[in-house]
Amino acid sequence: MKKIIALALSLCLALGLAACGSSKQLQIGIPADATNGARALLLLQDLGIITLNDGVGLAATERDVKDNPYNVKIVAMEAANLPSSLPDLDFAVINGNYASGAGIGDTVLVTEDAESVAAQTYGNVLCVKEGRENEPAVQALLAALMSEDTQNWIADSYNGVVMPMGAQDLPYPEIAEPVTLKVGASPSPHAEILEHVAPILAEHNVTLDIVEFDDYVMPNTGVEDGSLDANYFQHQPYLDDFNAENGTHIVSVGVVHYEPMGLYPGKTTSLDVFNK
Repeated sequence: MKKIIALALSLCLALGLAACGSSKQLQIGIPADATNGARALLLLQDLGIITLNDGVGLAATERDVKDNPYNVKIVAMEAANLPSSLPDLDFAVINGNYASGAGIGDTVLVTEDAESVAAQTYGNVLCVKEGRENEPAVQALLAALMSEDTQNWIADSYNGVVMPMGAQDLPYPEIAEPVTLKVGASPSPHAEILEHVAPILAEHNVTLDIVEFDDYVMPNTGVEDGSLDANYFQHQPYLDDFNAENGTHIVSVGVVHYEPMGLYPGKTTSLDVFNK
């Protein structure tokens, strides 16, 4: 009997998180939407926390988890709710804009590599309704967003959770009469970046009217129905899906920045738990 008990204890220690209930099961929150959920899973794979089926790439889902050596529990939820859910999770993979808006950007443990396919694919775009791309005020806004001043400001302001795409020296069109450009944006970082360029645009006869939104639907419907002149809040794959699903005709004018997905601490504050 003593030998059996000793063997059982040895098995408990060997299996660690996965056996005997001796250790808690780590919970990692990820975005529930397909696009950002796949990015989160790829980041977890890069960290060696899980292994995905070969070749799934940016189409990865939770069903593609092939190996889960630490027996983590993946908790999918609305992306915007992940920061406030950190006290109930061990870790969460969070979009840069939500981390910035929640004021937790400086707590990030690790982010997508700047050269990763995900980081380069999901650049955030300035958008207008098809046919308005070359309007002078729109081109002036793009020139201001892509200027060295603004791109450097983005790099300096967000602790790596928002990254510039790189400065472009674009011309400012001549605008003789004052014009107001109404632009929809999420509060952070998009509206903050627009606030930064507003004084620059004012020097070129463009007044920027920034309208903040907390959802991803109304800024696009506003551009489609003309109540907004432009918007700045989404990446290209989301825009492509939105157009396909809703029959809208919204196009990108330029790619301004990207927001790496990052792993943020909740109840557990260090990645050392994965080195045991």
